[in-house]
Amino acid sequence: MTPLPATLRKAMARRREIADLNDGTTDAYRLCDGAGDGLPGIFIDTLAGHWLVQTKGVPMPAELAQAPQLGWKSLWWKRLDQEEKSSLQHIAGERLEHVIIRENGLRFLLDFQAGYSQGIFLDQRLQRRRIQANAPGQRVLNLFAYTCAFSVAAAAGGALTESIDLSRPYLDWGKRNFELNGLDPPPHFFCRGDSFDWLRRLARKGLQYDLVILDPPSFSRNQEGKLWRVEKDYASLVTAALAVTKPGGQLLCCTNHHGVSPRQFQDWLQAGAATAGRSIRKYEWGGAPEDFTGEPYLKVAWLNV
Repeated sequence: MTPLPATLRKAMARRREIADLNDGTTDAYRLCDGAGDGLPGIFIDTLAGHWLVQTKGVPMPAELAQAPQLGWKSLWWKRLDQEEKSSLQHIAGERLEHVIIRENGLRFLLDFQAGYSQGIFLDQRLQRRRIQANAPGQRVLNLFAYTCAFSVAAAAGGALTESIDLSRPYLDWGKRNFELNGLDPPPHFFCRGDSFDWLRRLARKGLQYDLVILDPPSFSRNQEGKLWRVEKDYASLVTAALAVTKPGGQLLCCTNHHGVSPRQFQDWLQAGAATAGRSIRKYEWGGAPEDFTGEPYLKVAWLNV
């Protein structure tokens, strides 16, 4: 195999050719995407110059720590092949806890001590950009909101947002992301609780939204211990979400489950719409941005209903 720094430099050179990474508005993206860049099992994200290295089936590449000339400010490592969620290990450079990144001109707070994810999923950059561009005057419901990155994009574009998540700390984190972008959290709403429960409440109130965002985890458990599995429950989620989607509105449906094919995903969407008695006027398919060169695991569908 070509020495890692040389292969990585080629991957970095490819990123320099991607227009939306080089217009000065984005400093967080994937530098190396495993086999897609000739380095199987090695995934590297730059987060405002701080590198997060994730490995699967291979050790942390020692060459990276020995090559600060590659341009990292700090180097962190996470293993992806452990059953338990592993925390980051600091390898070299600055030892910090928080960093603020820029994406499409927006700012987001990341936490290197947060464990599973540092606060944003970089593969959804294109969806956030589209949401921001089409947001003026919209009412947007963001389910499984996590740190509210979709909501920030919508609010920055002029939408009124409601963000729902099981975790109060994540919603508080989302409010900090609003503030980082000069957005007052009020009049936006941040609702703690199960997304299915909230969808039933909102439907009973007769509330309707121009855009409903569904980007759930593949697996989770709510406060009552009820299990959510994307394979079993996505169609039901679509049905519940369509009950609060305006005629002519949109549903943004996503899953990053590696074991789900695009055909299976579309079947779930169609089944959910049929149960809701709603017709899908148009499908528009999206996905990860160009810096994600490896397996096309992310399935994204914009539904016009």
